Amino acid sequence: MNQSFLQALRVVCRAPTPHSPFSHARRPTLALLAGAILLASSPAVRAAQHYTLRLSTWGAPTAPQVSQFVTPFKDDVEKTSQGRITVQVFPAGSLVNERAVPSAIQSGVVDISLTTMGSWASIVPTAGALNTVFFRPTADNFDKTIGPGTPLFKALDQDMAKHGARLLAALYNGPVVVVSKAPFKTPGDFKGKTVRVFDKLTAEIVQALHGAASTIEVTDVYPALQRGTVQAAIGGLEGAIGLKEYEVGKYLLATNGQFGLLMTGYVMNKGALNALPPDLQKIVLDSAHKASRIASKAMIAAYNKELSQMQQHRMTVTKLEPGSAEYKSFSQSLAPLAKTQESRFPPQLVQKVLDAQH
Repeated sequence: MNQSFLQALRVVCRAPTPHSPFSHARRPTLALLAGAILLASSPAVRAAQHYTLRLSTWGAPTAPQVSQFVTPFKDDVEKTSQGRITVQVFPAGSLVNERAVPSAIQSGVVDISLTTMGSWASIVPTAGALNTVFFRPTADNFDKTIGPGTPLFKALDQDMAKHGARLLAALYNGPVVVVSKAPFKTPGDFKGKTVRVFDKLTAEIVQALHGAASTIEVTDVYPALQRGTVQAAIGGLEGAIGLKEYEVGKYLLATNGQFGLLMTGYVMNKGALNALPPDLQKIVLDSAHKASRIASKAMIAAYNKELSQMQQHRMTVTKLEPGSAEYKSFSQSLAPLAKTQESRFPPQLVQKVLDAQH
């Protein structure tokens, strides 16, 4: 117990002097109050205190980044903490929608949330460097690149901590796909076409390919393709399947890293984490790291299966394969954008991102 705190309590509870504002009658009450404060701050009581963490997700509850993270994380936290922590789950955007996550986390509206890393790009430099065409780890080396404990994971966590958040998990969503009504197989196919985008990176890619970028919410992609408001839409493969975009777009381009990587994760309000006793902080972090590996493995396994599902829905699927003419053509067309993006960040950060992928 802090000695100055104890001294202050002794002053409050000492016998009143002739000039004291406290009467003899109030002395027992103050003594009881002091005792209650001491008891409440004791290690035994702190160990018995119960905490509730509010966890928010958006998108389909069946998506691997939700189903394969939330349940393992919740179960492990509650079991390992022996009931001292309860994880309260708010699914499918019922508490926070996708775009509102950074402000909701920073303001404490929610304690933990699923997030796209791109949504932090404007305020967290490391997140910005990951939301580029030069960050393109493969499924095989994703965990080595930015899994728990890696230098890049730690760098992103430290950078987020400056903005009131802590990184719990980084998840592999795979390369973005392009769903279109007509074939989009080469850089030239984007020229003069209106293409749905969802963040700054995808907008810059479309503009670099001489197309017109149109920011549209994920739920509005289907009608936009159906009505011809856009000729193509960039997004995640899971979203394309979940929204049945194969009904209104008959072609799919699997970009295979040429458009960067779609990465999600889980973040936590820094104050909410710090408010937990040290042993419970460790439990939350360890449980998140374990759940992240479960979720990423499930997401990697699901990606190729989902490409096959699109083919079963009679979509023509084109995958950009390294060494192919199409792959080289996109690399050349997007090389100037990569250089421009690199110039926005400190050379040390760019080098760290590039080195982590090898």
